[in-house]
Amino acid sequence: MNKKFNEDTAKEDIQGLKTKMDSTEFMLLAGTMIRLKFQDQKLETMTYSEILEKGKRWKIEQEEIEEEQRKLAANALEVENDRTRRLSESVLVSCFSKGFTKYDYEDYITYKFVIQNKTDKKIRAIKGSVTFNNLFDETIKSLNLVYDQSIDAGMEVTYSAQTDYNQFTDSDKALKNKDLKDMKIIWKPEKIIFEDGSTLE
Repeated sequence: MNKKFNEDTAKEDIQGLKTKMDSTEFMLLAGTMIRLKFQDQKLETMTYSEILEKGKRWKIEQEEIEEEQRKLAANALEVENDRTRRLSESVLVSCFSKGFTKYDYEDYITYKFVIQNKTDKKIRAIKGSVTFNNLFDETIKSLNLVYDQSIDAGMEVTYSAQTDYNQFTDSDKALKNKDLKDMKIIWKPEKIIFEDGSTLE
């Protein structure tokens, strides 16, 4: 390990080190040599021990970065979940009817939603998405939903909507042919605008 790297003897040196080193450390040594070469650093100025030490320091730095990334992602997820929870506690949307119709030679999937204002303020408009999943929580189709009519505090309204049906699209065919009882409907609110001009998003 105290021998300096030499391109002429490197192959023999590495084979010798492989039989004496822990496999994890050997892989780290080999990986560090490759990384240093890509960085155009002269390996000839370093011993194998020094190369390995650089690899260990780099690994620690990478683990610290990855830990920071995990914490950042966890915090972002917590914020997003809190935002979704606050929105969901304010407005609830559920699909209670799904059908199929033809009009002017066009095919449509039809829906009836019930929208409940769970707040103590009058709502001016809501925006979000409704996702239809199968019983294994696999997404069949997701729809954008915008309702821009007033909903009094604590009240419910029904909303009829439709989407174009494409017989060549698997998601459309699956949604058309499945009963509501065989699906899970997921409401994900994005923004609520209240009559007083305030918003929740």
